[in-house]
Amino acid sequence: MCLALLPAIVVAAVKLDKSIPAHRHLVAVMLCVFVLLVLEACSVALDSNFNATVHDDAQLVPLGKLVNSIGFLLVPVPAFLTWTFLHHWTGVRLTASSTLPWALPLACNAVLAMLSYNEGLLFSIAPDNTYSRGPWFVVSPIVFYGYQALAAGFLIRRRNRLRTEETAMFATALALPALTAAFQLQYFIFLTMWSSWAISCIILMVTVFINSSERDELTKLANRTAYRNAIAKARRMRELKMCVALLDMDGLKAINDRHGHAAGDMALLTLAEGLRETFGEGFSVMRFGGDEFAVVQFDNDPAALYERLCTLENALTEQDAASGRPYRVAFSYGLACSRDGECVDALLKRCDTLMYDRKRQKHLKAGATAP
Repeated sequence: MCLALLPAIVVAAVKLDKSIPAHRHLVAVMLCVFVLLVLEACSVALDSNFNATVHDDAQLVPLGKLVNSIGFLLVPVPAFLTWTFLHHWTGVRLTASSTLPWALPLACNAVLAMLSYNEGLLFSIAPDNTYSRGPWFVVSPIVFYGYQALAAGFLIRRRNRLRTEETAMFATALALPALTAAFQLQYFIFLTMWSSWAISCIILMVTVFINSSERDELTKLANRTAYRNAIAKARRMRELKMCVALLDMDGLKAINDRHGHAAGDMALLTLAEGLRETFGEGFSVMRFGGDEFAVVQFDNDPAALYERLCTLENALTEQDAASGRPYRVAFSYGLACSRDGECVDALLKRCDTLMYDRKRQKHLKAGATAP
């Protein structure tokens, strides 16, 4: 499992965007599990229950204690980091003050692990290098399962922020270590827990890479692939229930020509951030072309979507007035909701026509008011 996980860590460390907190936390989970796998291998090599050649070598006892102390210290860390990863992944902000209380069990487990070197609280190593569980051993799995339950509860509460396949992958990644840890607690000679954690890490990494393939590199919004997936989902619906807003940024070519592509990128980022802040749960926001954006809602009530589009227009107008930018950030849009018996292609065509009608009216109005 070390050999399987190590290339995955290298790929994740090289390819994932470390400016994204969720990606950093995933790499941290993978590194922690890799260290635990190495420690478990060392523990087995130093335990006369598994390796009879160390039975009479008392000089190895301190090393066995050190390996197990570090191992027990790290036992709940992957579960804790997975919990923080899920927060960052779903966009739920974690502050230091909100994280600190939840980190206290981690600190308590660490103290017990360090004390166990001499006191044998969580484990003990006999002079013949035989490992055995200590009187306080149960604390470590309790803390581990506590963090697993915390992560599972968060996943259930925030599942509406995730796609179905994301929820399924994350749930599998949480369930595997929990189930195999229960087996290892019952039969300690079967070392299955950290191998299953390695598999979970790879599942998490695959999920992240799938998601990255559906993210626009500049704005970090969903991209054309995600848009196609949303349309494919709509085509599978027995009865279409969908609202779509197609947005086209006004004057992006002029911004690029007059002020440079860096200014054009900033304009796109401004619009993307406005979309991200304005549209919350229940809306899918995407950039599927150079200056083209879309907002999809699987509902046929346009009121909420229209209200947010108006809010975004007003917010951008206020920003333009206050920012002193030599260009303005604005957009034209078409908004359409499904009608009885309408197919998704007809809905999109109607929406596209409305958007270009609005854009044409803007050009006509601008030409009429020009000196």
